[in-house]
Amino acid sequence: MEEGKVPPDLFSLSEDNPEGQKEDTGNFVLSGGGRLGSGGGVSVDLATSVPDEDEAVQNVAARFRKKNDFVVSEESLDTADAGDQMSDAELQDFVLDALDAEPEPEEVSETMRVDVEHTGKIDADVRSEAQVEPQVTCPHCSASNPPGMKFCVQCGGSLSVTKDGTEEKREIPPASELSRKENPWAIALVSINEDGSDGVEIPLQFLETTIGRDGDTRFPTDAFLSPKHARLHVEKGDLFIEDLYSLNGTFLKLRDEVRLTPGDTFLMGRQVLRFERFEQAITPKTKSSDGTRYMGSPSPGGSYKVLQIGIGGIVQNVYCLPESGAVLGREKGDIIFPHDKFMSSRHAQIYTGDDGHCYLVDLNSSNGTWIKIWERTKLHNSDFIFMGQQLFRIQSTAKK
Repeated sequence: MEEGKVPPDLFSLSEDNPEGQKEDTGNFVLSGGGRLGSGGGVSVDLATSVPDEDEAVQNVAARFRKKNDFVVSEESLDTADAGDQMSDAELQDFVLDALDAEPEPEEVSETMRVDVEHTGKIDADVRSEAQVEPQVTCPHCSASNPPGMKFCVQCGGSLSVTKDGTEEKREIPPASELSRKENPWAIALVSINEDGSDGVEIPLQFLETTIGRDGDTRFPTDAFLSPKHARLHVEKGDLFIEDLYSLNGTFLKLRDEVRLTPGDTFLMGRQVLRFERFEQAITPKTKSSDGTRYMGSPSPGGSYKVLQIGIGGIVQNVYCLPESGAVLGREKGDIIFPHDKFMSSRHAQIYTGDDGHCYLVDLNSSNGTWIKIWERTKLHNSDFIFMGQQLFRIQSTAKK
């Protein structure tokens, strides 16, 4: 079986409507949307188990195969140096010396990271030292959010409440008059067929187009699409997309590296991953209320982590990111997902730039790396967007 292949049920049209029917109103209706491996429907299913049939796994990848323009070193970021290892006698002396040593009065620069969310409890004096605000739980999907967030990093739902204690709903902005104003530029969405070839071309007839199970361009059988999922805007010949607070999000395929901020969600293979900062930091000299010092694994040195998100926003696994970053993949790297047949051997990399910020870059993977958009985003010719189980390529020609 060839590496990085994905099954071919990513997009399908109903037998009653093989070409996609365009209504008199200018709306476009497509049918299709079964889960991966269910035998009916569309594309990348990121939340269900991988189908057992090798043939299905082989056929799907052609849809996403797209090479990037950059090449990154094959070496892992977490290579151990055998010369740094201690002998048994040296290790015993080191531990005994550490236990007998008096605490030093000066502050230690190195920090340990304590993830309150997953360790559960920490003494009150440690919490007061770090002055950490509690995380905010989303009332929609129960995902944890960093303090100060107004909207959920997982589902985009409102985290705010009104003065009377009721939830402040985040309303989907209604379509404007531009949704019936003709688009003079030749811009279209091209769906991707099961074999990776171009499928139905959906011209954007108006300056504003809403996509969803119930929109201007409709996919009524795609259960992973929200009723009004995303909206496309044409402005002076340029195309923009915004997510309409959809449950599962709208994703853009990476062309180049992208800067990560806490709460960013990205897709690799079948993995839904979220980039977050550690909630609490304490020094190795910190003691509990009765004077006992904390014992724990050595700190990885970094300030961030990657969360593996399951169905319903449940955190399945937490991966600590070293300060230098990490390579993610199916077989090679610092964080691996050995059972994900949709992921390349070395799929993507998170690294720390010279400016101190973390960046995500695809390593020429077969199926690409996808970032969730949070705000109106400009699209370019040949960009790929993914929502629900629908995969599209942007096709834009010169202005009229």
